[in-house]
Amino acid sequence: MNIAPNAVVTLGYRVTNLEGDLIDPGAQPLRYLHGHNGLFAKLEAALEGKTVGDAVEVTLAPEEAFGPHNEDLVFVEPLERLPEGVQVGTQLEARGPEGARLLTVTRIESGHAELDANHPLAGMDLVFSCTVNEVRPASEEELAHGHAHGPEGHEH
Repeated sequence: MNIAPNAVVTLGYRVTNLEGDLIDPGAQPLRYLHGHNGLFAKLEAALEGKTVGDAVEVTLAPEEAFGPHNEDLVFVEPLERLPEGVQVGTQLEARGPEGARLLTVTRIESGHAELDANHPLAGMDLVFSCTVNEVRPASEEELAHGHAHGPEGHEH
């Protein structure tokens, strides 16, 4: 079966930056419902028509992946407003009118922490290397939900 809209696709993948540094080793296979915005558009387009065993490598500019780094999403907070024990690299979840957002502590200095609400991969060119492991028709339930389910059924 070839990859087409409403097919459930399972990929083996890895993600690097342009220099070849590993960003995501793809330890777990990636499963998605083709044609339902489950992947970046350019990657999904490159997979269209492929079948089991085919390999694809796609380079995504920041605008095609997690967006450019937005300096307006970087701000400073006093440490006393943050949970005890935060350090550089700590990720915190903040809830606001737009929903939950992940904040990363990027610097601590003089009793203040710099927090970055950008996606950790924002502003990066990414190279996705994928191999198609499985392609199958979506079930009625998957089509109704708009996403693929795992071998054990519905999972999020």
